[in-house]
Amino acid sequence: MFRDTSAREDTILKKAFNKWGIFELYEKLDIIIKPLGNKSLPISINVSSSEFSNNNNIERLKKTIQSKDEYEKTDMNFKVFACSSRDQKELTLKLQPIYSGIIIGEIKNKKFLPNLNFAELIVMCNPELNYPHIILENKAANLVIYGRDIMGNSIIDYFKEIKENQILIILNQKKEVLGIGRSRFSNNLITQKDKITIDNVQDIGTHYLKDENNYTL
Repeated sequence: MFRDTSAREDTILKKAFNKWGIFELYEKLDIIIKPLGNKSLPISINVSSSEFSNNNNIERLKKTIQSKDEYEKTDMNFKVFACSSRDQKELTLKLQPIYSGIIIGEIKNKKFLPNLNFAELIVMCNPELNYPHIILENKAANLVIYGRDIMGNSIIDYFKEIKENQILIILNQKKEVLGIGRSRFSNNLITQKDKITIDNVQDIGTHYLKDENNYTL
């Protein structure tokens, strides 16, 4: 079920937004999360003062507190959604629909993993391009949207502080988002000729094709 972020999840997301140079945007977004699995937060038990003397109710309350403590210690995985307004967020938390908002990534193992929607937010809100990215020549840009990995000699510009095994945004020469990649090398080593230097993690071609297939009867 959808819920608000905890303090721990809030910290993870703030660090991620700051890393991509859009920290100020986080405070403006109405964020909710939803577990990737079936596990959900235990429902609290409301015990009135007249019932509190009942030993069974006390034991139930203790079990609920214990289960909540165990829940907070568990490293769970979540989908992260951005709602269009505070009203949408409140209605979602109240009514618990199947879908709500736009998914912008996932929290896995205490890390935020961005998706293409989040990449679009970054490009829109951080025009200085001071975040991990590469810019491709036209032929490679066309190949990427068909799921191809990236050869070093097809990169015409890049963020100068790229690290090995780092998530980055793949752009065309118009600074439009093509996908999300992961570097195999650091800094200028990603431009090595005749060698795959960036793995294609997500791209707009396979992303939209997947959505289209979901609606195919």
